[in-house]
Amino acid sequence: MNDLLNLILDTLIPASEDGRMPGAGSLGLADTIREQTAAAREVVDAGLDAARAAGFEELDLEGRVALLREMESSHPAFVGSLYVPTCTAYYQHPQVMLGLGLEGRPPHPKGYDLEPGNLDGLEKVRARGKLYRET
Repeated sequence: MNDLLNLILDTLIPASEDGRMPGAGSLGLADTIREQTAAAREVVDAGLDAARAAGFEELDLEGRVALLREMESSHPAFVGSLYVPTCTAYYQHPQVMLGLGLEGRPPHPKGYDLEPGNLDGLEKVRARGKLYRET
């Protein structure tokens, strides 16, 4: 089932044409996605069964995209349950972070440098004073 799920993930987030960004399925995110969708295990398994029955694995990319669009209507909980976990796992993957020009590491403990911004919009908040009491 992980091979099919990785193929679906590659369809949701395909590799970039220039090869700089990998597809979500090529990162082997299926186990992570299955963990994150554990509460919807029956929905995900039913969707995978429906995709397999529809011949998802034999389709080219255009056919897979079309089938996923159909499944958004016929199995909305399946497709919907994959979007957020897929995007979250994908954009946290070190290879993707490097492809985006970021360091392939978590932000803590080193942090990231931020460009200085205009904080004039906070003046009303500062002028309001404390809304809590010291303990």
